[in-house]
Amino acid sequence: MAFADLNPLGALWQGHGLRCLLLPEDAPPACSFCAEPGLRPAQPRRAAAPAARSVQPARQGSRPARQMAPAAPEGSAPEQRESARAGERWRPLPPHVWPAPWRGRLAATRPGLVVWTYWNLGRDLCGAHDEQRQARRAFLQRLLGDLGHPAGTHTFWPACLPPEDAAGAPDAENCAPHADVFWSGVSTLGARGVVVMGSAAAKALALPGGLRPLQQTRHRGHLIWVLWDVEYLLHEEQRYGAMLAFLRQALRHVIRS
Repeated sequence: MAFADLNPLGALWQGHGLRCLLLPEDAPPACSFCAEPGLRPAQPRRAAAPAARSVQPARQGSRPARQMAPAAPEGSAPEQRESARAGERWRPLPPHVWPAPWRGRLAATRPGLVVWTYWNLGRDLCGAHDEQRQARRAFLQRLLGDLGHPAGTHTFWPACLPPEDAAGAPDAENCAPHADVFWSGVSTLGARGVVVMGSAAAKALALPGGLRPLQQTRHRGHLIWVLWDVEYLLHEEQRYGAMLAFLRQALRHVIRS
């Protein structure tokens, strides 16, 4: 057996790092690596016909060598991608770094398996008293009653909160969202899932675009169920039955597990 340089027919292999072939028979003296440097041809890649005919079986035998060359970077790529994803994975913020209104709201919120939120919830929780608030309150009481889950299953956590004015009182007319604090609160409250009512709340919580009512997704480690906004449901009674059936099916495994 002997080694020989690749000829022009092996140009494709040369691009993958292959520079020589192991031949089943001795190579011509001019192509052999054992020849004196002065005896080797000036253009070794233009080997004689016998060497060219022996390229095909040598290529088949050297196939693992071509696969081994890129094996290291290909094998490490998934680990690198996984490491990058791990480095970018979101983590809850500790409550002590939250803005003061959110810390105060957390102290007044009871834990629950299912968190409910909608755009006007922060305003409702901060003491606004009007007919719309009373209508939303009555609607949600009816809905939770129809679901019939045990006490302590559900809790309410706002998608946005009013900032404090100069006197430290909440400015109920100017709610501001804080998605990171919201999702941190969901984790702190021990919730397994979140019911998001309305596109305004979904946008405030930085949910993926394109979600529609009665759809389910997963975001930041939690199951998410999307419904219509409360105000819309107050005027669209025909939606109530489909929404109730969707929630019963979606929450069944969360409540029982």
